[in-house]
Amino acid sequence: MITQQRLHTHLAALFILLFTALATGAYATPPSQEPTDDRPMIVRLRNVSPDIAHRLVEQGIDLLARDDADLLALVTPAEQIALRSGGWNVQIEADQTEALRRAQPAAYMGGYRTVEETEQFLHDIAEQYPHLATLVDFGDSWERQQSGGTAGYDMLALRLTQQSTPGPKPVFFLMAAIHARELSTSEIATRFISELVEGYGVDPDITWILDQHEVVVVPIANPDGRKLAEQGQSQRKNTNTLYCDSDQIGIDLNRNSSYQWGTVVPPTTPPCSLTYPGPTAASEPETQALQNFITSLYPDHTPPSAESPAPDDTTGLLITLHSYSDLVLWPWGYTSKPAPNDPTLEQLGQRLASFNGYQPKQSWQLYPTSGTTDDWSYGTLGIASYTFEIGPAGSSACSMFMPPYACLDGGEGGNFWALNWPALAYAARVARAPYTQPAGPDAHDLQVITDTTTLTLTLTLDGRDQVVTAGEIYLDAPPWQNGTPIVLQPTDGAFDTLQEVVQATLPISPNVITTPAVHPPLILARGQASSGEWGPFSAAWMHVSEAAPRYDIWLPAVMHP
Repeated sequence: MITQQRLHTHLAALFILLFTALATGAYATPPSQEPTDDRPMIVRLRNVSPDIAHRLVEQGIDLLARDDADLLALVTPAEQIALRSGGWNVQIEADQTEALRRAQPAAYMGGYRTVEETEQFLHDIAEQYPHLATLVDFGDSWERQQSGGTAGYDMLALRLTQQSTPGPKPVFFLMAAIHARELSTSEIATRFISELVEGYGVDPDITWILDQHEVVVVPIANPDGRKLAEQGQSQRKNTNTLYCDSDQIGIDLNRNSSYQWGTVVPPTTPPCSLTYPGPTAASEPETQALQNFITSLYPDHTPPSAESPAPDDTTGLLITLHSYSDLVLWPWGYTSKPAPNDPTLEQLGQRLASFNGYQPKQSWQLYPTSGTTDDWSYGTLGIASYTFEIGPAGSSACSMFMPPYACLDGGEGGNFWALNWPALAYAARVARAPYTQPAGPDAHDLQVITDTTTLTLTLTLDGRDQVVTAGEIYLDAPPWQNGTPIVLQPTDGAFDTLQEVVQATLPISPNVITTPAVHPPLILARGQASSGEWGPFSAAWMHVSEAAPRYDIWLPAVMHP
């Protein structure tokens, strides 16, 4: 239900957009489209640049996605009338509006986990994999805080790493569902957890990721709001009831972070707006808990400044999952000015997008924002930070916030999991050096052949746009654990192309190692580009047959650099 207070507030705010629309060419005579009820709708705003979108954001319009020069927005009938009266070319997107209105709790019947089921999943993983997983309660939701613990939810994260491997380890932080209605994002996060713990000791790349990194996952960053979304409500914000008495209660947690808070979306934004940033920076317990927790994971990090970027050796990477638009975004969102680390942020953003097929761009180019998680984590800690917008922007069956659960594995515009798993795995692989490793070659197609006397390794090093100049492997111990490099040789006799097939042949002892270990030994391989940057490691098991599961490796002096 739309209250009179909200209607009057939005009409007054939106009428001032008339002169902006007239001055920028966003005005056109709209088709005759009158709302027939009081439910929200998806509309298309024609020819809106990021700079002009700023004006819409300031008034609390919920911008959803960009389609070339157009923007899609979620508006009430009152907002739609006010925009049209203000001269904006507004067209109702009938298919997407119908999809929005069809969203019901039945979506959960297809497989989406409820908040309680997600909590139980995290508890179960921590219990089943105690050597890999630790459950962390890092704060309280708004309702839990207000009720003194009798309502609401704990803020939960799962920390994944092989606990017997010494650190310190770089951290890949993945969070989802800070916007409650974006259902698929939490499922991507829980599947990522399952893939890692079930693949440990089976898949060599997953195994070395958890041996040498820490992966922290928050599947639901807004549990109170998510509970409303389970009931079919298009709830974006948390459930703070202090500032709005309509059906759009709450604070937009992804406008509430303390970095550049209020600079684009000001606190004068109507409180019932879907992007209301709260009365003050980090006013919400969920925001405070997230910021404190993330800060604790990245000690002694140096933030960028106007004069200098974060150092190239900054470790750690953060991705926050949203929907929808099929985008990979990086800071800044609050200004069109490139971030200090923009060349390397863009480089990694393009690499991530090469896996999921999404469009990479600076956040501002979608539309202006402020107080977002990724601007905060990069701006205060120097972490390479990204937002994935999952799901197509068009009117396909898998667009919008509450797509059928089947879209995770198929459907028109779907297949969310298969597209995003390799992108997330790559992010974890480069978390040790996210500002440098993406410039180096990728190592793939590792093959290990053993007999009674030798071990032969072959692989491909792909420099993409740079000549490959070197390759090396490490046997079970990486360089930061004083591992010894073994030089790889190009099979064609020279490092002089963008892609090189390389190999090494090692003598081995017939003696089987009987010392207990967490898993069989790994071979870690990487390449170097002409720029001097080393790419990320890829891993392979040292053995390939059950008859000879583990060998002592002879390392003659000639093999040491």
